[in-house]
Amino acid sequence: MARSFANIVVVLLVMVVAIVEATPPGIANHPSHSHCSDDEIKQCKNLPHVCPKFCPNGCITECRSCKPICIDGPSPPPPFYPPHESPLSPPPPFYPPHESPLSPPPPFHPPHESPLSPPPPFHPPHEATYPKKVKCKSKNKKYSKCYDQEHTCPTTCPGTCQVDCVSCKPVCSCDMPGAVCQDPRFIGADGITFYFHGKKDKDFCLVSDSNLHINAHFIGKRNENMKRDFTWVQAIGILYGTDHSISIGAQKTATWDDAIDRLSLNFDGESIVIPNNKGESWMSESGPTTYITRTSNNNEVVIEVENIFKITAKVVPITKKESKVHNYGITQDDCFAHLELGFKFFSLSDEVNGVLGQTYRRNYVSRVKMGASMPVMGGDKEFSASGLFKADCSVAKFKAVNEINEGSLNNLELPSLRCNSGISGRGVVCKR
Repeated sequence: MARSFANIVVVLLVMVVAIVEATPPGIANHPSHSHCSDDEIKQCKNLPHVCPKFCPNGCITECRSCKPICIDGPSPPPPFYPPHESPLSPPPPFYPPHESPLSPPPPFHPPHESPLSPPPPFHPPHEATYPKKVKCKSKNKKYSKCYDQEHTCPTTCPGTCQVDCVSCKPVCSCDMPGAVCQDPRFIGADGITFYFHGKKDKDFCLVSDSNLHINAHFIGKRNENMKRDFTWVQAIGILYGTDHSISIGAQKTATWDDAIDRLSLNFDGESIVIPNNKGESWMSESGPTTYITRTSNNNEVVIEVENIFKITAKVVPITKKESKVHNYGITQDDCFAHLELGFKFFSLSDEVNGVLGQTYRRNYVSRVKMGASMPVMGGDKEFSASGLFKADCSVAKFKAVNEINEGSLNNLELPSLRCNSGISGRGVVCKR
């Protein structure tokens, strides 16, 4: 009898262990389902969503796209690196001693003068080791419990995240609808992720509506083993209202330094200078009122035009780790500084178009191949524009087309062309 009882206990213990092991990491402490609780988004409120399999720590529902978004786990303490040592630097080379015990000591050469010294190794930009702190800044009474609470950015995006005030959780900025990051990776208003590679040194329409048009200038690097360029968004040109324009760009730089501002800003063809302090801002004198505010001391701003749009922009380099993982082949002459962008729109029509803009139409059905490991949006010719401020792509909807002073782009080091007519210079567009 005692032996039978012992066997039953062993079987029960095995079943408990199997159930525990079958539970995905984090699900025991985090919900495997989520829903939207925003009263303003009635079509999504309280609809249940199952967290994707690859969300080990649960998920939240982004109400506007009505899609579940993974939540990262708690951030581990930052690793310690001795002063002046890069976490990615290789150990110093070892040179064995001379074989002869009676060999005279090698001749002394002052530092940097040894004829046999190799050139110093190239170290691309360091990545941030300390996660950023963020807060919910919405003063809406619905989010009063979350307002001004401090959160730590997830480990997957230690320097670029924002708080979703509905769920009161930090979410990577590049994972939110309206994001354009990396080797251009877009997240549409429908929550679907896709890539649009375009071509290096060319301009493409991102958004085009009757009162708003946004183009992007792509920079890139050719991989000999591929049929396309590696590309990134270096600048965007914005047309809005009747005659207003804004350009935001990443200035070309060889060696990246977080303490140096590489952001270029222009309003109506005039350069804008904002003091390098977080919270410093600039405001236009004419309507619609335009605000540009630094969200960090350098390289990061938010641009808002009253009742039209709000755009976050950050200048980032290609790091050594990124270059190695993706085989970009970045060299010491250019770290390919580019923009990470987040778009929010307040008054788009149902006729809006463009690489990103089309996803905001109510009847839009995604054109990308669902289930593909890298869903790509085609349409290079369809979205191609002749310049950063040219609303002439084939899907353009912008009505107030005006000639904008292209001279405001001089600091961006756009490619130089020479036309048959003899005209040449940076940013020139040749016409047949």
